[in-house]
Amino acid sequence: MPTSKAVQTVVFSAFFYVCGWLCIFKTEMLIEWRRKTYNKSKLVQANPISSLVTKPWYPIFIQGCGVFIWLWALLIDYLAFIRPAG
Repeated sequence: MPTSKAVQTVVFSAFFYVCGWLCIFKTEMLIEWRRKTYNKSKLVQANPISSLVTKPWYPIFIQGCGVFIWLWALLIDYLAFIRPAG
């Protein structure tokens, strides 16, 4: 793998790891931010899917998404660096 592609893959994976970390460990911060946006904007409230932030199971959903994002990043790392090209 050329160096430029390796650097791009590392940056891409790092972005996924940070997003997953935010979803898992900073769930309350993300939910508070999204609820504030939801309450402030009538345009956001008009979107039917945006009401998810008001549901009681939303924190678990966000944490599950964080785990999925981490697994996705691990798969990218495996396919790019560990699995032999062929």
